[in-house]
Amino acid sequence: MKIKKNTVSLSRLAKQEIIKYIKHEKLQPDEQLPSELILMEMLGVSRHTVREALVLLEQEEYIYKIQGKGTFINKLPMKIESGLEKLESISEIIKSFGSKPGGKCLKVVDALPTKQMMEKLKIKQDEIVTTITRIKTADEKVAVFCVDTIPKHFLRQQTPNFMENISMFNLLRDQYNINIEYAVAEIIPTFPTAEMIETLGVNNQELFLLLNQIHYDTMGIPIIYSMDYFSPECFKFKVNRKK
Repeated sequence: MKIKKNTVSLSRLAKQEIIKYIKHEKLQPDEQLPSELILMEMLGVSRHTVREALVLLEQEEYIYKIQGKGTFINKLPMKIESGLEKLESISEIIKSFGSKPGGKCLKVVDALPTKQMMEKLKIKQDEIVTTITRIKTADEKVAVFCVDTIPKHFLRQQTPNFMENISMFNLLRDQYNINIEYAVAEIIPTFPTAEMIETLGVNNQELFLLLNQIHYDTMGIPIIYSMDYFSPECFKFKVNRKK
């Protein structure tokens, strides 16, 4: 677990190693971290570096401190910080942060489109759409509640066969020869839907980050209308802005 010199600051490297330690040891909320002295020995760094790393972890809500008692794991031990510039599947994002992606398909329903679906997908009111409802997990913790709607004619009038961890992008590419090129997204803080409350057992006042997206293929045709409800306990988003 010793830290090697790198272009990244030692305190940030130490922070990353402590996060790895938390995951490896499967520390639970309110469990205590080792003392600063033990962390110094584990990481091979100075007390100053350990303290800087702990400050960073406290700022990101991984840990909290109790004066005279020590440092403890917060109720939010996992944060996946993703930028919105790159279009990638939720499973890929989770995997890139060292967590284990998983998932479950809850239901696949064919129906006539709502007015919102017609507007987003540029379809007529008599066109059947397929709506797939899934949950995506990170380290077996529910991270995202996904509702994806696709005009059924893109699916060759078939019902898609979802395996546990398959991504929507890969399914469309491999089974239907459709490649998603880009997406237009809105981020909306929202409370859970009635279905989410029943399925996930969450509180009706718990906030989620809704990514309301339209995904387009290489020809600029809208293919998927997605409503992905991200748990802020697992995800936070950032946007890089340049002048």
